[in-house]
Amino acid sequence: MKFAGQIKLQPTPSDVTRLNAWLDQIFSESRIEKALAADLKLCLNEVVANLISYGLKDIREPFVSIDINLRPGCAKAVVRDNGFHFNIRTWPLQKHRDLMSCEPGGFGVALIRERASRIDYAREGNFNRFEIVCEG
Repeated sequence: MKFAGQIKLQPTPSDVTRLNAWLDQIFSESRIEKALAADLKLCLNEVVANLISYGLKDIREPFVSIDINLRPGCAKAVVRDNGFHFNIRTWPLQKHRDLMSCEPGGFGVALIRERASRIDYAREGNFNRFEIVCEG
């Protein structure tokens, strides 16, 4: 079964809750594979958490939209925001990533890179466009 949809968010914890409820509903309705749904949900939560904490901080009128396309074997999301430029593909990862010995930060980026089959980033005018594809 295929599904396509969009949600617009404010960078707030309550909208993360709304995002997760929406994702749970569409994953259930679409009958997408559970592993793909879990991977995409994890990636999207990390992206939105980073937007709340860093990317949209001090942005006057923050904007976030997420487009979802689901089909058997493929879960895809495109996140658009008007936050600070941030290319996840070129962000350096820490060499030692255990929680006890490394500096804070970067774990979400590492999780996204590990769980997504493909990521893409573009800066389009004043907007970031981040595409996440999880394939099984």
